[in-house]
Amino acid sequence: MQALWAVYKRETKLYFQSFIAYGIAFALIGFIGLLFAGNVAFVQQSAAFGQGGSSATSLVTANMGVFTFLMFLIAPLLTMRLLSEESREGTLEVLMTLPMSEWVFVTGKFLAVWTFYTVLLGLTLVHVALLAALGPINVGTSAVMYFGAWLYGGAALAIGMIWSAVTEDQLVAAFLGAASLLGIYLADSFSSIVTDPRLAGVSEFLRELSFPTHFQSTMMEGLLRAEDVIYFVLLILVALFITSLMVGTRRWRAS
Repeated sequence: MQALWAVYKRETKLYFQSFIAYGIAFALIGFIGLLFAGNVAFVQQSAAFGQGGSSATSLVTANMGVFTFLMFLIAPLLTMRLLSEESREGTLEVLMTLPMSEWVFVTGKFLAVWTFYTVLLGLTLVHVALLAALGPINVGTSAVMYFGAWLYGGAALAIGMIWSAVTEDQLVAAFLGAASLLGIYLADSFSSIVTDPRLAGVSEFLRELSFPTHFQSTMMEGLLRAEDVIYFVLLILVALFITSLMVGTRRWRAS
C-alpha cells in the first residue's frame, strides 16, 4: 500500500505541475463552456419567440454527451507520457527495481490520471449549477450521468495507458490510443453493418463492446444498470492487466 501511495502521490503532483495537462484542461473546459453558452443562448432565444425550449436537464445531457465523446482525444493526451516517457528516458527500469509489483506501479499511475480527470469532470458541475437557474434539474438523472461519465473516463484512460506502455513515442501512443477509443465508440455503428444472420454473434459483441451502449443509451438517460457498471469496471481492470504485462515484459528484458 505504501508503494501504491508513493507512485500515486508522485504522479498526481506531476499532473498538477504540468503545463501540458493544464493546457489540455483549459482547452477542454473552454470548449465545453462555449458549447454551454451557445446552448443557453439558443434556449433563451427560443423562449423569447414563444417556442418550447429544452429543459435544464437536457442541456446537462447535451454537454455531457460532448464531454465524454471528446475523451477519445483527451484520454490519450493525458496518458501518453505516463509510461512512454519513463521508458524513453530510461527511468522506467530504475523505478521497476524498487520493491513493488508491476500491478501496483501501473495502478498508482492510473489512479493519478483518473484523479486529474475527476477534477476536470467536477469543474463542469459549475454549468449544472448555472443551468439550475433556467429551471428544475433532475438530480437523480444528473447524478447517474456524472457517475457514468466518471467510469467512462476511467475506462478511456486505462485503454490509453496500454499504448503508453507499448511505445516510447508519446505521439504514437496518443494516436494509437485515440484510434482505439474511437473504434470502441463506433463499435455500435459497426454492428449495424453486420447484417448476415450467421454473424449475429459478432454484431452483438460489437454492440456490447461500444461505449454508447453502456452510457449514452442508459446512464446518460438516468438509468443505472449493474451490467453497465460491470462493463466499465471490467474494461478498466483488463486494460490495467494488459498494461501490467507490458511493464513486466520490460522489467524482464532489463533484468
